[in-house]
Amino acid sequence: METEERAITPKSVVVDIVNLMNMRTRVTSWEDEEEIHVDVWGDDLGILIGRAGSTLQALQDLVSTIVKRNGQEGRRIVIDVERYKERRRQKLRDYAERMAEKALITRKPISLEPMTPRERKIVHDTIKDVAGVESKSEGEDPERRVVISPA
Repeated sequence: METEERAITPKSVVVDIVNLMNMRTRVTSWEDEEEIHVDVWGDDLGILIGRAGSTLQALQDLVSTIVKRNGQEGRRIVIDVERYKERRRQKLRDYAERMAEKALITRKPISLEPMTPRERKIVHDTIKDVAGVESKSEGEDPERRVVISPA
């Protein structure tokens, strides 16, 4: 008797993981030419996000490794839980704008807390649109941070 093997997709891996965790979720996915997005919806999903998104990043790395090891996909895999990443992006933009304003008022550089490379890019991209300030990254990971200075 032959068993039909299910394709290993980012969505199927996420579904398997949340099922093993006995979580009631709805998992959706969509894709474009560069990325495959998997979105997880449900109640009490903070455990999938973790502190500052650390568990979510680990989940994304794990799913990417599983899928790519099985030769199923070469595109970047992006996993989000309850739109956490979009909310975090907006908070970072707002924070960067407030700190840019503070740097303009005080005429002194403002050093932000350490961030991941992706978070620093969001801050740098936001600062590009603020007149009179500039940004640069200083330090070594994991303590690398953005410094916003008057131009």
